[in-house]
Amino acid sequence: MYAHIAFPLPINQTFTYSLPEEFHSKARLGVRVLAPFGEKRELEGVIVKLTDTPETPAHVEIKPILDCLDDEPFFSSELLQLTKWISGYYLSSHGEALKCAIPAGVNVISRRKVELLISEGQNEILTALQKKAPRQTQILKALQKYGAISVAQLKKRVGERSFYTALAQLESKGLIRISSELKKGIKPKTALAVRLAKSVAEIQEALESISPRATKQSQILKILISEYRVGNSPMIASELTKRAGTNLNTIRALGKKGLVTCESIEVIRDPLGSEKFDSSRPLTPTPEQAYALKELITAIEQNSPQVFLLHGVTGSGKTEVYMQVMVEVLKRGKRAIVLVPEIALTPQTVARFASRFLSRITVLHSQLSPGERYDQWRRVKSGEVDIVVGPRSAIFAPVENLGLIVIDEEHETTYKQDEPPPRYHAREVAIKRAELANCVVILGSATPSLESYYKATRGEYRLLNLKTRVDDIAMPPVEVIDMRVELKQKNNRSIFSERLRDAVEERLRLGQQVILFLNRRGFSTYVFCRECGHVERCEQCAISLTYHFDTKLMVCHHCNRKYPPPKECPDCFSPYIRYLGLGTQKVEMEIQKAFPAAKVARMDTDTTTRKGAHKSILEAFKDGEFDILVGTQMIAKGLDFPNVTLVGVINADIALNLPDFRSGERAFNLITQVAGRSGRSILGGDVIVQTYNPDHYSIQAAQEHDYRRFYQEEVALRKALLYPPFSHAASILLRGEDESLVIQTANLLNEQMETLKESNFPEIQIRGPAPAPLAKVRNRYRWHFLLRCADVKQLQELIKQSLKTAPPSVNRGNVDVLANIDPMSVL
Repeated sequence: MYAHIAFPLPINQTFTYSLPEEFHSKARLGVRVLAPFGEKRELEGVIVKLTDTPETPAHVEIKPILDCLDDEPFFSSELLQLTKWISGYYLSSHGEALKCAIPAGVNVISRRKVELLISEGQNEILTALQKKAPRQTQILKALQKYGAISVAQLKKRVGERSFYTALAQLESKGLIRISSELKKGIKPKTALAVRLAKSVAEIQEALESISPRATKQSQILKILISEYRVGNSPMIASELTKRAGTNLNTIRALGKKGLVTCESIEVIRDPLGSEKFDSSRPLTPTPEQAYALKELITAIEQNSPQVFLLHGVTGSGKTEVYMQVMVEVLKRGKRAIVLVPEIALTPQTVARFASRFLSRITVLHSQLSPGERYDQWRRVKSGEVDIVVGPRSAIFAPVENLGLIVIDEEHETTYKQDEPPPRYHAREVAIKRAELANCVVILGSATPSLESYYKATRGEYRLLNLKTRVDDIAMPPVEVIDMRVELKQKNNRSIFSERLRDAVEERLRLGQQVILFLNRRGFSTYVFCRECGHVERCEQCAISLTYHFDTKLMVCHHCNRKYPPPKECPDCFSPYIRYLGLGTQKVEMEIQKAFPAAKVARMDTDTTTRKGAHKSILEAFKDGEFDILVGTQMIAKGLDFPNVTLVGVINADIALNLPDFRSGERAFNLITQVAGRSGRSILGGDVIVQTYNPDHYSIQAAQEHDYRRFYQEEVALRKALLYPPFSHAASILLRGEDESLVIQTANLLNEQMETLKESNFPEIQIRGPAPAPLAKVRNRYRWHFLLRCADVKQLQELIKQSLKTAPPSVNRGNVDVLANIDPMSVL
């Protein structure tokens, strides 16, 4: 037998291996194997095809696999087909797509290590190489300094330029050794457990004979009796000793007396294990909800793939619709996946679903520990849970008998993955998975993406509308404040308009809560010299640095490099250094100055790095521990706080000013979504939006909660410029440490694409090459192309053919070329 193996490498092909007889019974499609790769590497891959003949040229040596890592297929037939489609559509290898579906910690890690072989005469060798091979010299010096380190670490320290070429040359000269070592992934967690060795009656009789001095032994036995730990229900030893106030020696003593037995059992690492959820019952649907439910349940009964766009204003009860449909799905013995755009939304979404479905739900996301992810993944695969909640990667959960996929806030750009490849969009992957599983997809949003709403108007998706809030609660009025007037007529240089300041003051007096939104973190967004205009920029990214007040450091928000702020200008030596621009940290400080009695919380990337931080901040705010919550886009959607009666948008123009064709859509979505956090109870609410562009159609449509108005303006603009949804787009990004080489490569690639376009793809529009809006990130220069065509297959084919004969700099690894189909941003 022969197996075709897909490896998690950027090589779009499979590799053929022979299967030793001992693996014949295990080797099936979807099973992970360990196989030799190249001269000195061993890699984990997945069997994607089995044959009786090798299907390789006769002169090619076929090596045997080393091990089968699974007793049962790791990937179902459905997930193999899904990942194969992803690799084709998003131009990645099948192995890279399969890697997306493997939870962290489950895979076998092959780590390549580099060590220096020369011990004597190192300086002489370095001197001899310095002029002839400076790159090799740099690598040897790094190994002298750091000792034996991984290839990845070495590359990070010396840079990417000609790295692998220099490494191979050093190895051929016998100056370094490259070896592989394997590290097994996460294993099931085990714990020592204790059970009664005799019947309860016999143990009670034995208690009378235990010495009065052995009180802890008696206590252990009494706890085991009281907990009815008899038969196959052992009690974890650590829990038992903690309750008895003793240690393992007491248990060992009871074991010697034959009263208890000890064994090792598996313990499931459950992120929801310590949670207590109040039970909830289905609510009586509104007429709009009832109609939506009728249509959705009919589709589920038909057992065919259908896509519904549930367009419901904020507070209209979309989640209740999801849950009531899910009841029908579970009644039919099927299961569901619920995707949310942000990890910040996961706790609240899980709480809502868990209150209805209790132990039938689990969560999968990147902030779980590897052990938690591994255990929950196994619970899903074994069928122990019926509903999986998580961000985009949860679409790969190994759910069998899938009946429903829900994508909440489907418009969110976070559903698109940019790094690492494949650069997939979870919405499109969900629709493809539903097609394979014959199930229903619900796309829910108050502000649907242009693409989804356009498809709904054309009948490709079925449109369901929820136009009113539950209990007829009115949409909050939105007041737009022209900050130009504040400055010119009122001489107000504060970040707060007079109207917003008065409104916050009133809410604090009434004991109500406020959300203030600004989609930019940090204190000051740039540091500059007032004398000469010099702006402090990151050395690696050429992007202005953001000043963080708490750490007193300037931080690059692209590579996370930190710098001390200058005391004087490095250009003109002026002491007049100023901190300008606005971030959430500064908003928090200004609030504390303006309202010293207010309790303020901030929620952004800086405050939520710790595990569980999202949940703790939101729970404290919901419980009334804070009066004002300041945050970025992670507070803009899906959150429900009845006591919030005011939402303030500090600067609505940040999204509008991005150099991207989706900027108007982003601005409308963010304002509408964050406005929807206000007035979700009988208390009512208000929204105040501060802007320097009050006449922009995105802001005017958001002011009226009028999605149709926004859609008509935006879709007309997109049609005139042939942007999505009237075409498919693709971006190609080139990046490397040598700017001239990146430009040269971009020009060569442009020549190839233009030649191919002329002969085979005349309908494709090619824009570029040009410097990317973020022209330098992490010490790598960036140039890009934007391609457009009504037929996505033509885009894919042009890119594939162009990269088959990529310029030499790409093949040598000096310039990376990243293709992105249907990008959400061109930054």
